[in-house]
Order: sequence, then structure tokens, then C-alpha cells
Amino acid sequence: MPLLPSLAVAALLLGAPADGAAEPPAGTVDAMIEQLRDDPILVQPSMAMGDSGLAHDLLTEAAADAGVPVYVVLADTPTDLAGTDSMSEQAAALFRAELGDGLYHVEFRDGISYTRSWGGGELDDAYLAPVTYAIERAESNAAGEYPRASALLEAVLTVRWAAAPLDELPDSVVDDYAAQPWAFVAETDYDRADSAAARWVALLATTFGLLVAGAIITPVVLRAKPATGRGGATGRRRGSASVSVPARRVGPTRAGRGLPTTSAVPDDIAATATRQLDDARRRLAGLSPEQLTSPAGTAAADALEAGDLVLATGDPLDAVGATVLAAVAVRETERATSPKREPYRPCFVNPLHGEARNTVRIDGSSIDAPVCRDCNRDQDRFLAVRRRLRGSMPYVETSTVWARTGFGALVGDLAAQVLDDRSARR
Repeated sequence: MPLLPSLAVAALLLGAPADGAAEPPAGTVDAMIEQLRDDPILVQPSMAMGDSGLAHDLLTEAAADAGVPVYVVLADTPTDLAGTDSMSEQAAALFRAELGDGLYHVEFRDGISYTRSWGGGELDDAYLAPVTYAIERAESNAAGEYPRASALLEAVLTVRWAAAPLDELPDSVVDDYAAQPWAFVAETDYDRADSAAARWVALLATTFGLLVAGAIITPVVLRAKPATGRGGATGRRRGSASVSVPARRVGPTRAGRGLPTTSAVPDDIAATATRQLDDARRRLAGLSPEQLTSPAGTAAADALEAGDLVLATGDPLDAVGATVLAAVAVRETERATSPKREPYRPCFVNPLHGEARNTVRIDGSSIDAPVCRDCNRDQDRFLAVRRRLRGSMPYVETSTVWARTGFGALVGDLAAQVLDDRSARR
């Protein structure tokens, strides 16, 4: 038999697929989409806390009461998204385009989680504050010096939250999940500053220069609590600086060394800020007269005033600040009814990552700052903005109120400082 026909017959016998039926390359977004068509819960071993089957069953059970289609992806970073910004958000949008409406919770090993609902009614506009609160409770009650919730715990709590997005998750449910062996990741060898009893240690520098290419200089570092100025919920309390520990890794400085990688401000940030401010406004309007005039209610109103003011400038960093002020306003409306809730603190590295969960030593710096769970592991992607003459630059190198306050990560009176800054510019 001639050689070429023989090879063709061999290929048929071995079941070689036709070109049109070829499966997507493994580890890509397309491959994940095909897996999600068969099963909406995708948990790879690297994110399963030791038992992929158990993780799958937990999420499937939690999704049963959501009332909307639920898609969960906990996986290694897709090869076609590696090295890009907002990987989880990109993937969620691609999944939804192929699979349709529903709740999508996506987290890759090298990124941060992203949750969004499409076509779910009130779920589409709901804040994830109940999930954040549940994780705070779980971590504050956990054993160990620096417990950190696993991606699996966050995913399970998020899916459970979807069944009643306006309500807090029951303490009994949170405590039951938190007691499981998969709920927390193992302690790392990262050096962290000491934090007391689940309280954020906010740091206010009376004079400091921020150099993100590796050095953040703070002549005076103070603990700060939300101020009473302009209706803050509590008074500012000053105390000693956090315990000083060597940085895990000394970052590059501006003198002859390269800048860290950065994350750009999204193009649609103004629309996001508008939507979040409107949601905060609705929540504030729902408070009783007594709650509206309480310190927390007044703080929420101040945050909304500041958010509306900065959003009107059209500046990208101001729009980011408006999203933070919206989150501050939402938290203060919650504190009007639940005073034990902690004030909102954004991630210092990138406030678009959401609420901070740990206070850590910033790489190559002399200060400690609150960061999100993922920036606790890797602080390489500071939020950056494009400036006409200087190109892309980390936000902390700008001459803005956002750099001075870390978008509120370093101070307890963000709204007051923003309003004072705008007043001084007039």
C-alpha cells in the first residue's frame, strides 16, 4: 500500500478528529467555555484546597438556591489571558457572551476574583458587602496569627449570598464553612505588620512622599480612625506606629531602577462610578430620619457629595475616587443600622480591587498599608493613569488628594479631605 493512503487509514483507525471538530487548546478561555457548557462549576486542582470533587459538590449545592444560572471558575490562568489586566473580568465577559446570563464568579490563580450577575434582577446591582463582612468574620475568628480565606471559601460564600443578595449571610452558615479544613490557606512566610483584633490599621502620614518605584517615605506614621470632621462616624485616634519589620522584598527605587508593572484605569470607569453612586444614593434614601442624621448617615451623605463633585471633573483618577467614595457611602449606610461594621478601606495598591483585608508592609517602603487578599501576595500592579507628558504613571506619583490619602487607605476621613481639596482649588 502506498505510504500516504496508509497514513490516512491509520489516522482513521486511531480516531483522529476532523479539523472542524478539533477541540480548543487546553488551558484557554475557549476550552473553559466548552467545559462550562457541560458543567457550570469548574474547579481545577490548583484552586480546590486538596479535593476537587468536594469543592465541586460544595459549590453545586450552594448554587441550587441561587434562583439564577450560576457559573463558577476557580482555575489556573488561561494561557490566552496571561499577563493581561483584569483577567477574571475579561474571562467573565467572554463566558457570558457564549453561555448567556447568570451569576459569574471567576478567580484565577494569578489574579483577583471577579463577580458579576447579568439578567438577575436585584442581584445585578447588589453590592458584595455581605460576602466581605462574612469573610471578615471568618478570618477574625480563625486560628493562627494571620488567617486568610481561601478562594474556595470566598466562592462558596458568594454563591450562597446570591440567594438573598440584600441580606447578610447568617453567622451560623459562615461559621460552619469557616470551620472546614479547606476554608483557609496555609500561612505564608510573608512578613506582615501586626494588626489587632481584625481592626484595620490605617496610617496617616503628616508629611510623606510616595515613591512607588520602590520607596514610600513616611517621616511620621500614625494610626487613624474615621474623623468627626464633616460628619465622620467616630473621632480620630492617634497612637504609636505599627511594629516595624523588614520588608519581604526591597522594591526598585527611582534611582536607576525600573518601575513596577501597573494596572491601567478602565475606560468605562466613569459609568461604573455613576452606577455605584446612584446605588449608594438609593441606600441612603432608604434610611430612617434618625439614621440619616446619625454620624454614619451624615458620613454617607458627605461621601456622596464628594463623589459627585470629583466625578464631574472627567479625570480618570477622580472617577476611581468616586467609586471608592460610593463604597464608603454604602458602608456608612450599613453602619447606620449595624454600628459594629468596620469603616470601608480600599486596597492601597489598587482601590479598584475592592476592600482591603490585611495590613502589610508595602514592598521597599517604610510604611504598612491595608491591601486586598491578592495584593497581600503580590504588590506588583499599582493603579496607574496616563498623563499627556509623562505617559503611564502609578497613581501614588501624582500630585493629587488620591496619592496623599491612598484613596482612603491611609486616612479615616477621605470625604472630608476630598471636599477640602476641592474647596482649596476654587
